[in-house]
Amino acid sequence: MMRRLIYVLTILVIVLGSWLLLHNQENKSALEKEGNEVTNVITTDSSTSAAKVTVNNGQISVQYLTPAYKVTVKGDILYASKKNETDALEPLKLDLYEPSGDNNEKRPVFIFIHGGGYTEGNKNDAADFSTGLAKRGYAVLSVDYRLKKDPFTNFSRTLNDAYEDITDVIKWINDNAEIYGMDASRIVIGGDSAGGHLAINFVNQYVSQDPSIIKSVFSIVDIYGGDLTKSADSKLPPVLIIHGTIDKLVPYQQSVDLAEQLKEKGVYHNLLTMEGVGHDYKNNKYIDEIMETTTHFLWNVMNSSDLTKLPENSGISIASGDAFDIKLPKAYRIPAKESMNIDLPEGWILREQEEEDRLRIQVPEGLVRGNDTLFVSRGEDPKTAMSFAVNVNVIDPLTVKYETFYDEAAKELKTHMDVTNQSTNNFNGSVEADYETGRSTQGTYNATVENLESGKSVRLEIPELARGQRTLKSYNDIGNLLQTTLDSFNALLLPKLSKPVEINGNLSDWSDQARFDVKDIKINGWGGEQDINAKGSLAWDADNLYLGVEVIDDKHEQSASGDAIWSGDSIQIGIGIANSDGTVPSEYHELGVARGNAGNLLKWRWLTPKGFNINDAIELKYAVSRSDSTTSYELAIPWRELSSDMTQVKQGMKLKFSLLVNDNDGEGRRGWLEYNSGIGSSKDVNAFGDLYLTD
Repeated sequence: MMRRLIYVLTILVIVLGSWLLLHNQENKSALEKEGNEVTNVITTDSSTSAAKVTVNNGQISVQYLTPAYKVTVKGDILYASKKNETDALEPLKLDLYEPSGDNNEKRPVFIFIHGGGYTEGNKNDAADFSTGLAKRGYAVLSVDYRLKKDPFTNFSRTLNDAYEDITDVIKWINDNAEIYGMDASRIVIGGDSAGGHLAINFVNQYVSQDPSIIKSVFSIVDIYGGDLTKSADSKLPPVLIIHGTIDKLVPYQQSVDLAEQLKEKGVYHNLLTMEGVGHDYKNNKYIDEIMETTTHFLWNVMNSSDLTKLPENSGISIASGDAFDIKLPKAYRIPAKESMNIDLPEGWILREQEEEDRLRIQVPEGLVRGNDTLFVSRGEDPKTAMSFAVNVNVIDPLTVKYETFYDEAAKELKTHMDVTNQSTNNFNGSVEADYETGRSTQGTYNATVENLESGKSVRLEIPELARGQRTLKSYNDIGNLLQTTLDSFNALLLPKLSKPVEINGNLSDWSDQARFDVKDIKINGWGGEQDINAKGSLAWDADNLYLGVEVIDDKHEQSASGDAIWSGDSIQIGIGIANSDGTVPSEYHELGVARGNAGNLLKWRWLTPKGFNINDAIELKYAVSRSDSTTSYELAIPWRELSSDMTQVKQGMKLKFSLLVNDNDGEGRRGWLEYNSGIGSSKDVNAFGDLYLTD
């Protein structure tokens, strides 16, 4: 009996052992399979160490980087009252943008200073940028400060008054930090144009004059602020510079020179260049990248003041399907026992390292575009662990620039299409463009592109006008779709009138003109078409360019005069005479008209080419009428006020054109509606649309 029991137990042990062995092997295989889906470990040998790099695929939510919160705005908070240039006491206010539901009582603070040449602009200008930062966890103060009618007559006083105002903002932060959940020891100062100039010069002045005032400022964001008023101080905190290459107001070279000066002084900085963009950080091409690069730069410098732990750049752009290098900061190149970790988006690959001071990343080929975060870290001990983040903006392999032109010989409108290879690889394949023609029909153009080298361009010619919603598709040499790029462009064909329009403020006789809707809304809190909407018409004859604009506006307010009429209900018009080859002119006109509250007519010209009168010395036939909620603007602009060469005025003449409708309901300018761009957010003729004179 005992032998039988022993025999049975032995069999059970063997069976159980076999089952356990098989089960463990299955578990190991499953874990290995699961691990391969999440983590990839690459070991790189060098003469000094064997460094492990662990790859984690997937994106996680990160405080101050991920837009995770809704935003509340507390507007018109008084932070100081100061005498302005008229000796009147001026209330200075700020808007506070706060993340909702973050449960953080020590939020870092971003002070945003608006632009406007120290003579115009207000805190509402930065609403979108401020909201974007608050969504990520910042407390953002968009501030007003004392402006001047002629700021450069006594620029020293202009700056001193503005410095005093920003000092008052910092004092307000210190006094109210606990009330509003702000961390008064972590402040960023930034702004655009005059605001960027003020931000960096303020810190550069006080870092030596009175360091106690700016001791909490850990970074500066300078958006095309231009030159420093004195040499850069080596004690400046990290600086992010943002600038467009075709800025006509503040030359891009000034930011290049500033970056070089900061480098010489040993100040950590990044320069984000907006290729082919003017004085407009809100442009659709770069606005997302600007927000992401800004937040990644701030995340890095907020988490480490050690320059050896900061990346060369906090933001880069790379074409889909390309590989790129992340140069490791000096501290990451020191041999260490801890493995290095890198968090990559799904589908991205860490390639074998060819150089030990950098990581090489492969972006998959495909149609996914946008900004992704790349994290690199080393160590798990909170006391010694370090990490940095880089924003990677995945862009199209090809860019296209369209330029419409009139072919004098063929008497036809055509379009040049300049295709540029942004990839690091040569392009072989084809492109297809879809568009609206001058006949308002759908057009398609196809072309083969062979061996287009990286950074090179090829000019293609579409044998007709390409306007409206335009789509560019590119395919590789085996027919795989690489990109689909959309844009929208306005080009109007203006009829020639057989008899002049009667300028009387009545638009009922405007029937055969080229019509357009003014539908791009740049108004915070726009209440729909019953709030304000507009439409326009254009035509021409041998003597004049005719413009009619009908604005439906629930309230009309215009109490300004002279060059300030833009601040009340009014229209502003940008007109440039294109070069003979259809390219954008270097100079153009910006003029405007308005109806005052007393019914008086107002006009002004702010910008003009050489040889023309500025201010109100412009010969102009115009009428502005108001009936119920409708304001009608009617203008006949003499060609001699636009061009010194009257022989240009004929069929096929090309003009660059933009129109802006300002809105003021009695509490200051709320914003504007626009047809095309290049007037309100920036002064940029490249953002204008096209007009062609036709018979």
